[in-house]
Amino acid sequence: MVGYFILLLLSGAACQSEHPDQTQPAVTADSVHFSHKVQAKYAEGFRISYHNNHKLLEIIKPFQDQVDTLRYALVPRELSDEVQVEGAEEIAIPIKSLLATSATHIGLTDMLGTIDIITGMAGANYVYHKKVRQGIEEGNIVSLPQGELNKEEVLSLDPDLMMISGGQSSQFDNYKVLMDSDINVMVNSEWLETTPLGKAEWVKVLAALLNKEKLANEKFGQVAEKYNRLKAKVDTVDKMPLVINNMPYKGAWFVSGGDSFTAQFLKDAGADYPWYDEHDTGGLRKSFEVVYEVGLEADIWINPGTAETKEDILDKDSRFKDFNPYKTGEIYNNNRRTNESGGNDYWESGVVHPEILLADYIKIFHPDVLPEHSLYYYKQVE
Repeated sequence: MVGYFILLLLSGAACQSEHPDQTQPAVTADSVHFSHKVQAKYAEGFRISYHNNHKLLEIIKPFQDQVDTLRYALVPRELSDEVQVEGAEEIAIPIKSLLATSATHIGLTDMLGTIDIITGMAGANYVYHKKVRQGIEEGNIVSLPQGELNKEEVLSLDPDLMMISGGQSSQFDNYKVLMDSDINVMVNSEWLETTPLGKAEWVKVLAALLNKEKLANEKFGQVAEKYNRLKAKVDTVDKMPLVINNMPYKGAWFVSGGDSFTAQFLKDAGADYPWYDEHDTGGLRKSFEVVYEVGLEADIWINPGTAETKEDILDKDSRFKDFNPYKTGEIYNNNRRTNESGGNDYWESGVVHPEILLADYIKIFHPDVLPEHSLYYYKQVE
């Protein structure tokens, strides 16, 4: 699914001394009392409801090309042999081991203090998180290649959960052999969210699988409060800088659609953007010439591929020297927090900390609004 960038989930166990586990449900006979619950406020892709003996997780739009809702019954382990929910795949909770197949899974588990449940990691060569890298080096976390997963290796690992991103629905068939072998495979469509807070709120899905709803409500609540407070700081700015993003590839320049996750960040940070009115939630294919005309007048350029220096940019195309941001030096990339192997924390903790990303954008677009903030994920291209 979608380049097999796959999503996550975890189990409840870790960090019980630091965060007393007050969200563990009280199980008696065939019923459960869930003392803490989560609900989606910003996310549009999931619903969670609480019932007599299970939680019902519904993934509303699991695939890019299909809107049929997927339903998962999250049943306490003590009742897993007794409870059956019609039309739903059953998952015993709390989950105790996770096959993580996307960098974002690391950020989600880290937010809830459950990094230790990761027992397998796809694309391990590009991990940033020090504890996960240590686990891989010591053999406590199995390293799996990015891309086509080795099904035999997954079966031998036998994780409680393997979470995948919903790309095209036809790709879901690739995991049928795993599901037939009692591997829980869950589709997580966090990447289809079009707002930063909506994307980060998928930590509540993970919390429902871990019985860590109370902690998720606290952590996400803090993030949302800070994000909205920062957004309010630029609601009345006088001038919005004109921003372009990305870098052309094979003759085409893919920019963010006006209803995309990135465009929402730019709006919330007080930027002008040429394609706000093109209501697409993904990328827009533009010719080099179209973006070139905007680049001549733009104030700021963000995310120019993998560029570390202005020379890297010119190596791609000498015409970039005509861009106004190239002349003024107002070019910024999201690679401040990278390691020697290419792991980038922007893709890990960034998913659950949109408030820090928003602060970076505001610092770039309106430095006087946040004079004390130092760029965290971003840095100026030298």
